[in-house]
Amino acid sequence: MKMRKTMKSKIVLLLVAITLLFALTACDQGSAPAQSGEATAQGSPTVQEIGQGSTSFRFEVTNNDGVLSAWNVSTDEATVGEALLDLGLIDGDMSDWGLFVLEVDGVVADFDANGAWWAFYIDGEMAMVGVDGAEIEEGVVYAFIYTVD
Repeated sequence: MKMRKTMKSKIVLLLVAITLLFALTACDQGSAPAQSGEATAQGSPTVQEIGQGSTSFRFEVTNNDGVLSAWNVSTDEATVGEALLDLGLIDGDMSDWGLFVLEVDGVVADFDANGAWWAFYIDGEMAMVGVDGAEIEEGVVYAFIYTVD
């Protein structure tokens, strides 16, 4: 009788441990992919030169597959948003609060379908301003990371 109780306890503990392992694994899957500037599983991206103008900045995108792409953007626009819109690298809807980015480098983030959205980063930190309000600064890395909540 005691052996049967001990066996049941061990099985229950094993099931609890497996459940916790799955829960922790599931939580990690929704986290953001590699931050801008970090190498992904595919290695460092090839940096593409795009645009024309007297000001330049680095633009990086981590897409829904975790693949990092990068561009050196040259422009005469004042904001990152204007430059990226003009070059067709981003698209979205204007609202009372500014540009709501829905598509980056051809990848659409559909919050209503799966909780996905594009997070905007400036030098590796989540931006406190929208892309259309971010004035271009030389040497700064601007990035969008596909994020699922």
